[in-house]
Amino acid sequence: MPGKGNDSEHYYYADGERVPLTPSRRYVAIRADRSDARRMGAQEVAESVPFAASPDRVIELPEHDLVVFEVADAEQARTSLARRKRTGRRSDGPESLEDLPPGPTVYEFPDLSTKEGLLVTGELLVKFRGGSDDASRLTLLGRNQLEIKQEDYPEPGTYLVTTTGNQDALEVANALHENDLVDSAQPNFTRLMPHVNVPEGPQVIEATESGSSMAVDVTDAETLELGVSDVAAPAVPPTDPGFSSQWGLGKIRAAEAWDISLGDPAITIAVIDEGCNVAHEDLAYKLPGYDALTQSDDQEPQPADGHGTSCAGIVAAKANNARGGAGVAPGCLVIPVRIARGAPNGGWVTTDAQIADGIRKAVDRGADVLSNSWGGGARSTFITNALSYARTAGRGGRGCPTAIATGNEDVRGVSYPAKLSPAVPGLLAVGASNEWDERKSKTSRDGETWWGSNFGPEVDVLAPGVHIYTTDIMGGAGYGGGNYVPNFNGTSSATPHVAGLMALILSVDPDLRSWEVEDIIKLSAQELGAAGRDEHYGFGRIDARRALIAASKLWYRIRVVPEFLGMGKDCYLRANVRVHNQGINSVRLDTLTLSSHTADWTAEVDRFEFSGNPGGIMASRSGNDIKLSNILLKANGVESSWSHRWSLSWTYTFWRPSSSVFPQSGATNAVEGQGRKGRGGPIKGGNGTLGNDTAEGRLATATAPPSAKEWRRDSSESALNRSKEITITIR
Repeated sequence: MPGKGNDSEHYYYADGERVPLTPSRRYVAIRADRSDARRMGAQEVAESVPFAASPDRVIELPEHDLVVFEVADAEQARTSLARRKRTGRRSDGPESLEDLPPGPTVYEFPDLSTKEGLLVTGELLVKFRGGSDDASRLTLLGRNQLEIKQEDYPEPGTYLVTTTGNQDALEVANALHENDLVDSAQPNFTRLMPHVNVPEGPQVIEATESGSSMAVDVTDAETLELGVSDVAAPAVPPTDPGFSSQWGLGKIRAAEAWDISLGDPAITIAVIDEGCNVAHEDLAYKLPGYDALTQSDDQEPQPADGHGTSCAGIVAAKANNARGGAGVAPGCLVIPVRIARGAPNGGWVTTDAQIADGIRKAVDRGADVLSNSWGGGARSTFITNALSYARTAGRGGRGCPTAIATGNEDVRGVSYPAKLSPAVPGLLAVGASNEWDERKSKTSRDGETWWGSNFGPEVDVLAPGVHIYTTDIMGGAGYGGGNYVPNFNGTSSATPHVAGLMALILSVDPDLRSWEVEDIIKLSAQELGAAGRDEHYGFGRIDARRALIAASKLWYRIRVVPEFLGMGKDCYLRANVRVHNQGINSVRLDTLTLSSHTADWTAEVDRFEFSGNPGGIMASRSGNDIKLSNILLKANGVESSWSHRWSLSWTYTFWRPSSSVFPQSGATNAVEGQGRKGRGGPIKGGNGTLGNDTAEGRLATATAPPSAKEWRRDSSESALNRSKEITITIR
């Protein structure tokens, strides 16, 4: 029977497949109620049990009357506990571990080098097939001595049940799954989930650059040769004091992307984690949040649980507020969702139902993007269902783009649920990179030798994941006792970089489907390894500037030069306009109007109109352009006293992609064959000095280039309409 005999006989069902389990090599469980646990301090447990690995690794689970602790050899511990098992307890309570009976077996996933423990507490998740009647369901549950704890949880049609006898919960779950009335059944695993700890204080490492050795203080990223910017710096650099320490934002060109969008507060990112510090001075939230542990809105983390707050800061710490640093999408808001609590000495305690419930609540409460800095080895039908729900129901059916960490064991084997990436459109498996654009490994040049980013065929992209400056729980809680932490790390810190980029992309175009966001990030990533996708780098390290360019529908460049013509040396404008498409949509420029105005903008002087409908379509990702050359417009005055003012506006039609650029095993949305109309402008410019006037930017919105001084819509009619000769080149 399953659950007995050799290790190969341990299994459960997930996503319709049989998943093998093996008894944990690291954890054992003891039955102890709250009073027992209080009597037995961590040090006493360690002294009573010589095989305990650390007195700090004692995890209390009072909701199940269990205590789990890490040991040097779990098999030896289980054998020893079995020999010492007693049938009764002393009336005055236990004095040591020897007085307590062993608890249920802690399992682990055998094919991944993770420290995740899976505890079968007696709770099961059972989803019946459609059409089965209530009487048949209750009869089946009663026959298996199961009691219903909650209905329609964590998803509609699912029962959370618990065993009431001495039956093996793993065996019962498997038998139910194989029953014709049941769609799926599995243990509601209590997961002891690890994550990489933040080291204490700054470290000095030896780094080699261009063949020379140099000492690098990793909390001072300005000393590193990053070489990331191939465009002009933003017009208004962030004023945040910690920005100079955020090497990761420089590497992904976040500041250059902010020239396009700082993030729209209408776009929200759910940080699905261990809770976020709502009162933090540098974070803005969309509330209420959600606590899946208590099924309430109060998700505030435990005092030591800074992980979620640090992830939230990477996603969306506020910019230009003279506090801390900036997030990737500083204009967006965070929805905090708590799915776990911290365990002693690092790691999490959570359940499959709590994770699935947290994901679904984030979707139902309007999250646009899901950031998941967690993962393990064991699959879960109900977590997979929740992520699929985010794809199909999120954002009105467009899907929630989702970033998930690949894991920190430095092995070939992406953790679950990041490994679902090929099957769930819009879900990206995120690995970590360092200052040198290396995949973070135990031997990479960053000096953090205790962890590395997992790799494998499912990896999509890398993002900065070492020495990350970000927010911490304010005051004395969190990681370092302050409001900020300088060295957050792990694929935990890489993932919110990608989630923040997803939010920036949706800020540019909120109608994008989740798989289109995925395409944009992959297409715009900076290649690091072999051409195309590879197991260590995926499609490369994310590039925020290139991603936002790809998300924009049209770009323009206009160059205006004053000329003085005729006997009276009247002032004219000579203009060249280029419209080009670097995005994922096919776009047709329908109309474009360039007009000149009086110096006070009260009247239009001259106008040029282009009508391209049904002109040539600029194909997606082609760089196709339309050039309007040598446009001549009457301006103001003569050579001795003149000025020129101009405005540019346009209309366009665009067609969204019909399918993903990259193969997907999951279904994508239906083809959208109908062209959509758009309008932009006016963009205004002009001056009263000799020389040229050049502007460039997106034609997708009426947002002006950041160098402009004055932007307003002018609806006055032309004082002079003339036809002009133009040259149109579509290439």
